[in-house]
Amino acid sequence: MTAPSWQKIFSTLAGERSRELYARAVLGQPLDATPKEVQRLTDAGLLTADGEVDGRLFTAVLAAAAPGTPKGVDRFFRDGRIDGLPRAGQDRADLLAHLADRLLPAGEEISEPEVNRLLGTVTRDVPTLRRALVDSGLVERYPDGTGYRRVIEAS
Repeated sequence: MTAPSWQKIFSTLAGERSRELYARAVLGQPLDATPKEVQRLTDAGLLTADGEVDGRLFTAVLAAAAPGTPKGVDRFFRDGRIDGLPRAGQDRADLLAHLADRLLPAGEEISEPEVNRLLGTVTRDVPTLRRALVDSGLVERYPDGTGYRRVIEAS
C-alpha cells in the first residue's frame, strides 16, 4: 500500500474535530466518534483499517514526498543555478554543452553584455563560465571583442 499524500493528511487535520479525534487515538483514549468520522481518519491514512494509529505514517509520507536524486547535468543545479563548474572531464564537457545549447542562440552574433546577461541567469561567476565556454570551443569570441557566437558542429 502506498503512503497517503501529505495534502490529504493536512486537509483532514485542518478540521478541529478530526485533530481532536486523532489526538485521542494517538494518546490511546476512546475516540467517541461516529463511523463517518472514523472513516475520514482512515481514508486519510491517519488510522489503520482496524482503528489503530500507524506510528510510521509520517516517516512514510515524508519519504514519498522527498525529491529524487538528480541525474546527469541536473545534479549540478540548485534552484535553477549552478554552484560551480566541474573541474574537468566528461561532467564538465556535458554541463558546458548543455549550458551553451540552453542559453545561447545558435548561429547568431551576440554582444558581451548580452552573453553576460544570459549566463547570469544560471551563475554568479559569469566571467569564469564565459571563459570556460570559449576555452571548450563551444563559443567563439571575436578577436576584436565585439561579440560572441555559439559554435555549431557540422553534421
